[in-house]
Amino acid sequence: MFLTHCVTLWMLLALQSLCLPVYSILKVVQPYRVESTNGTARVQCIIQPQPSFHHITSSESSYPHPDPEELRVTLLRGLKGNQPLCSDILNFTEQREGGEEREGEVQCSAQVREGAVEVTVSGLRPSDTDMYRCEIEVFYPPPFLRLTGNGTLIHVLGSAGCPQPQRQVAARAGEGEEEEGEERTETVPVPVLVLVILVICVLSIIVYFQAVQCQQSKREIRRMPAMFQKMDAAAFSC
Repeated sequence: MFLTHCVTLWMLLALQSLCLPVYSILKVVQPYRVESTNGTARVQCIIQPQPSFHHITSSESSYPHPDPEELRVTLLRGLKGNQPLCSDILNFTEQREGGEEREGEVQCSAQVREGAVEVTVSGLRPSDTDMYRCEIEVFYPPPFLRLTGNGTLIHVLGSAGCPQPQRQVAARAGEGEEEEGEERTETVPVPVLVLVILVICVLSIIVYFQAVQCQQSKREIRRMPAMFQKMDAAAFSC
């Protein structure tokens, strides 16, 4: 009995070791950086090993599953790739592309080109510059697969006719500095005028006190001869 359990456990471990590499070898490779002009960017999402996508190839494909017949491609925004930007569905059995799923003004359109799923994104703005990861979900045939790419930095360039936000901010900052400079030049004479008034008041007070002291000293000088005369008269009377 114990031997039977050991053999069963060994068979399960062996089967698991054979099945895990099949799923682990599948991955999605993306270019490191893509530049967007006029709000449009193209990102290639390459499944490795590459499926034939029902195209005739000279060499046999090493894709471990049947060729996908229906899949969805989603662009996930951010380093962790949690925020969906837009998505598109490909259906190879009907020989047509699925309808676009619009979210806001950004639109995605997917197609297969040279063995890779190419996603065309339109309606991008310079503020949309970020890291984007391809998420490919294979709906049919089974098994259901969900593969996520390594990420592509989409650098959205501003159009030639419109100034970039950084330049607009710099221009506004320059205008603000000019206005502040004008205000400063207008407010500079006010403190100077106040200082001049204070200096004049202080000088006036000093002059006033000096004049009062001069008058007092003159009065004392005038009183001194009278006192001397009275003292002389008193001396002669004695």
